[in-house]
Amino acid sequence: MHMRRRLKAICAALSMMLTVNLVGLEVTAAGVDQQITGQTGSEDTGSGGETPEGGTSGTTTGSDTATTPETGNGQDDGSGDIQGGGSSNDSTGVPTDNTGSGDNQTGATTDSTTNPTNPTTPEQPDAGAANPDEVGPQAIEGLTVKSVAGSKDELEISWTVRPEATYTLKVTDEEGKDVFNQSELTSGKEKVRVAAGKKYDITVTDNAGENPNTLTVPAILLTAPAVKATQDGDSVKLTWGAVAGAESYDVTCGSKTEKVAGTSYTLDDASGVAKISVVAVRTFKDAQGKDIVYKSAAGEAVLVEKPGKVEDLTGIDGEKSAILTWEKVKGATSYLVYRYNSSDKKWEVLKKGLTKLTYTDKKLSEGKKYKYRVAAENKGGIGDYSDTLTISVKKTPSEDKPRSIGYKATVKSRAPLFATKKGTKRVKYLNKGTSVTTIDYGNGRYQIKLSNGKTYWLSKDRLTFRASIWTTKDYSTKAKEDFVNKKGYKSPSKYLIWISQYTQRVIIYQGSKGKWKMIRNCRCATGTHLHMTPKGVHKITYKEKGWFYKTTYEKPIVHFQSQNSFHSRIKNYKGGYADATIGRPRSKGCVRLYDEDINFIYKKCPKGTTVVSY
Repeated sequence: MHMRRRLKAICAALSMMLTVNLVGLEVTAAGVDQQITGQTGSEDTGSGGETPEGGTSGTTTGSDTATTPETGNGQDDGSGDIQGGGSSNDSTGVPTDNTGSGDNQTGATTDSTTNPTNPTTPEQPDAGAANPDEVGPQAIEGLTVKSVAGSKDELEISWTVRPEATYTLKVTDEEGKDVFNQSELTSGKEKVRVAAGKKYDITVTDNAGENPNTLTVPAILLTAPAVKATQDGDSVKLTWGAVAGAESYDVTCGSKTEKVAGTSYTLDDASGVAKISVVAVRTFKDAQGKDIVYKSAAGEAVLVEKPGKVEDLTGIDGEKSAILTWEKVKGATSYLVYRYNSSDKKWEVLKKGLTKLTYTDKKLSEGKKYKYRVAAENKGGIGDYSDTLTISVKKTPSEDKPRSIGYKATVKSRAPLFATKKGTKRVKYLNKGTSVTTIDYGNGRYQIKLSNGKTYWLSKDRLTFRASIWTTKDYSTKAKEDFVNKKGYKSPSKYLIWISQYTQRVIIYQGSKGKWKMIRNCRCATGTHLHMTPKGVHKITYKEKGWFYKTTYEKPIVHFQSQNSFHSRIKNYKGGYADATIGRPRSKGCVRLYDEDINFIYKKCPKGTTVVSY
């Protein structure tokens, strides 16, 4: 409605201007004709110049009327100045520039009819004024470019947008190729995939007007440096790989930042510094010569104190091998095992990067002694060495035939003897107080060997046990595999376990009946002669996370006969062990193992797995 009224007013104004101009043309034409007629008589009296001698000058108003134009009295019809004398005429009688007052007659007439104070003439708009509905191009503001957090190939480009405005974003690589070009954007934020380390030109254009404004800035995506720290006492040396596109690096240690041109940096005193960060940097100049700085995410090196001394290094001899075990060191990430070279008289690294708390040194010579020590390591360096451990590798027994644990015992009361473990015929009696040595067990009876070399069987209830008979020697792998395969043991799972009480070993097999292969040979501690580990064929019945007492605990727990179970050594809550004995009878009937061995049984061997105790 407002626009319609406005259009009507403009049309009315144009119509009035046309009418006024036509009237002005008619008046002008009439005035020219009057001038020509008046000039045919006597000379002009003059109206704008000096008055000739004896003449008079004057100007008539628009209300005067010329009564006798032929007399040349110079009176006009009211449309302009009166023409007076003093003007020269050409031969045709047409005046040449003799208006006297200098006013243009047509102009005078137009001025009198187009007076701006005339209320009937509307005010016209200035032709040079801008249309308020049209918005010209605006300067691009707030243009920023940064890498997308967590991404190695994206830039985030953002700028300030105006309401209802649209923009064009173009990203050009070093070869001038567009990797992104899109118009009609309104959000003011776009993510663009680029290659790290290459320079790009980012151009944003405001699409308003015929000559849109643009802004171009250079940009680059820098990846975080991969930093490695090597500590030597209080000194730390940092190294990192060169970052593509970087021209320098900012190294920050605490509150101090230094600019580095190369790819290494040494901090002489790192005491009190927990972390050092390295940032890749690249600087460009914009069109006005102002610096635009791009930085990568920080590559960090966390400084830690080197670990402490390895404690409780223990070991046993295996089959031409030495099995080492030690306690965990706080802050350690790995361990190094050293063996003394008696020929060169120096310690050599046998194995490094170990994450387990055990190591088996294989292919050793029987009858020879070996010295070992272990150290913990982390990013802070290598800790102090453990105490030296010496292991004598014993020779494999010449009689490689498995036997049961033996006990020294005394006969409680007069006891009958049997020829076999299941025999019913009494072949002899032993008197109370007779000392015997057991060599085997089965069916509730112990086999004994007398001083004359003869062997008999008698009930275990007739004996008082005084000591255990065991050995540190181990059977060969062949002897251990032959034992379970020739006996025909089977298991519902793919694992079979043999507790060799005589050698204080737990042997774990994998396979099936008649095809068992040894996969793990574990040192253990079975029950003493006062608390014997039950013999016979058993199975894993259930598992527990641990047994927890007032000051000590054991975990995990794997039961194989009532409350008799496999478990860890006895640990203190405050750290260390209340009893760490392994390798000889020590328990109250359970089977103690090193952590890595009990954890293997707990995780790998399912319920129902056969357990042979012999």
